[in-house]
Amino acid sequence: MTDSTRLGLSMRFGVVLDGIDLGGWSSCKGLGVGFDSEELEVGGNYEYNVILPKRVKYTPITLQRAMTADGSAQVQAWLRRIVADWYSSDTADDFHGSTAQISLLDARNNAQAPVATWSLRNVYPKGWKGPDLDATSSHVAIETLELVHQGFL
Repeated sequence: MTDSTRLGLSMRFGVVLDGIDLGGWSSCKGLGVGFDSEELEVGGNYEYNVILPKRVKYTPITLQRAMTADGSAQVQAWLRRIVADWYSSDTADDFHGSTAQISLLDARNNAQAPVATWSLRNVYPKGWKGPDLDATSSHVAIETLELVHQGFL
């Protein structure tokens, strides 16, 4: 029988970039991979087409959360470091992306024994969006961080 406390809960996850825990996020979308292939018709073979693998494509990851003083400051510091590294690199080969881990946690919220972990290679920020500020609204200020990467397989 399955231990129900070890089931992965979609609302319990952690995100670590370059070894820095970026705090809690309310949403993590886009964790996925696609496999491109090419179908060829081979002369004399009437039973099936040959399928050749082409490229593996990873989808961008979008993180969202309510802004907090500590968590948002950590994200801004990471973004500043990335920009400084980009500008100080002489060539594209000099700059290497970050590493990231997204961990799915269980009902006990045990970060030491995650249900699953995806380790992303060569992570780059695709964009950051701050909150919409409106004096007539009482909404929570939301920040969005979009990441691109070269895979987790």
